[in-house]
Amino acid sequence: MNQPTIEPTSRSRLEKVFDSNILTFASSLLVISTVMNPLIQELGFWLGLAVTIAIIATLTIVLSLPLIPAKKRRVAMDADKGIFECAHREKGSALKGRWAQGYAKAEPGRLLFQAKTGMTGPATGPIEVYSALTSLAEPTKAPWAVFPRGKIITLNTDKGVIELATTPGSLVLLRERCLGEVA
Repeated sequence: MNQPTIEPTSRSRLEKVFDSNILTFASSLLVISTVMNPLIQELGFWLGLAVTIAIIATLTIVLSLPLIPAKKRRVAMDADKGIFECAHREKGSALKGRWAQGYAKAEPGRLLFQAKTGMTGPATGPIEVYSALTSLAEPTKAPWAVFPRGKIITLNTDKGVIELATTPGSLVLLRERCLGEVA
């Protein structure tokens, strides 16, 4: 039998460097070593510390701006293959509150899920195959800790009830490819 596979587009070098936090750490160290002491002497400890933290946060945001187009390209390439990033859990399982971060692949009539290591790691482990998919309810807002700015959809499958937390765009992909719904 043909073994299913989930092969998401790999992260760019820029994304890998930013994921390692080298740029954030180096820029924070530079700000702390050059700017913090004069600010504390001029403004006082608490205000100088607050301004330093604001500078570090702003610098982190500015350094992450070049990642946005790279991530959008990678997500679009994955969507063309029917692959999207999500969090998954099975209702009624022994790990009731545990969400597994990973990738899902939407195919006609079935959904493949493969967990990944950590938040940014590669997809590893066995692939769970769910078929006979039907939506049980309208998507609801996902908790920020599970999937920021995401939605949760509850699906009835051949293996029981599962929940997927993902982006609204990925839900459209899931409904079109797996459930046969037209958006």
